[in-house]
Amino acid sequence: MALSVIYRDEATDDITEAMRWYRDQKEGLDEHFLAAVLACEAFVLQFPKGAPVVHKHHRQTPVKGFPYVMLFGVWHDELVIYRIFHTSQHPKKKFRRKK
Repeated sequence: MALSVIYRDEATDDITEAMRWYRDQKEGLDEHFLAAVLACEAFVLQFPKGAPVVHKHHRQTPVKGFPYVMLFGVWHDELVIYRIFHTSQHPKKKFRRKK
């Protein structure tokens, strides 16, 4: 059974902010970041239980080449991506919803 992918608003905001920052650093780096996020998504779709549980039902896997982790959960037939979290932030912020 194929999982459908749902990005929470917080994850979309995280990606947008990171892409904006990387675009300002070097041309094309934002696209490289997005490709890394999508590769991480593809890995999780292939191995949904291949990442460790870090909090309740939340799992986490690194975004290759960038200081980010993907925080996600699997619910029935859905892959829910909660955050694309920069690792320099306090870890407790991973589980707070943005206002």
